Amino acid sequence: MCNLKRYMSAFLVILPMTLSTYTPAHGPSNKNEHGILGKWDSKIRSNDSGLTLEFSSDGTVKENSDFEKAGRYALKDNRLTTYILDAKEGRQKQHEFDMALDGDNITMKESTGRAEIHMGRVCKGDPAINGILGEWFSPNYPGAVRAFPAELPLRFPAFVEFTKEKKLFFRSTPLKIVQGQYEFSDGVLVLTFPSEPPAMTKVRITPDQTDMRITTKGPEIPFRRVTGSDCGAQVKPVNNP
Repeated sequence: MCNLKRYMSAFLVILPMTLSTYTPAHGPSNKNEHGILGKWDSKIRSNDSGLTLEFSSDGTVKENSDFEKAGRYALKDNRLTTYILDAKEGRQKQHEFDMALDGDNITMKESTGRAEIHMGRVCKGDPAINGILGEWFSPNYPGAVRAFPAELPLRFPAFVEFTKEKKLFFRSTPLKIVQGQYEFSDGVLVLTFPSEPPAMTKVRITPDQTDMRITTKGPEIPFRRVTGSDCGAQVKPVNNP
């Protein structure tokens, strides 16, 4: 009986210490603290003018002004068909390509006999992205978006994104880049750009969408996450010859 009393006394002393240091295996995690990382595309456009925000793990953010165009695509075997609205003609234009996918590289040849289009995956080796899904960069994709190339011969660089919903997005290389800082904690995002007071937003991030305020007096703007841009292996596009 004495031994039992000593055991119970020791147990009652240890129990509160154990409970105070125990962390539930299924308790809240801080994974969502990094849910903002990657590239976000504004869902509001005007005359093909778009805006993207790129959040990096070092606390910096880039505000990119660009030209954008949206459409849809269909893929069957090695035949890629794109449907893009032509604003001048007021109708969708259909283009068919023979496509070859080799890991992080795509080669497309249009049946009209135009030059081949080459694209490289922006987020290389991402196991979560299958096939053509995700963001690609082409050093020369004529007609994808409005562009003002300054090189001779003329080139038309573009970012191309394929989504699982069969949507297709084209973005030009940034026309203007503004570098800023951000803080994201407990669901509150604070953006700070040069010569601007900090803009605060209480954000709710779903896997592919959120609303953000860029300026203190501006509205909350809906953004969609660019497919695969949060994989953590971003690379700068290379202007291949």
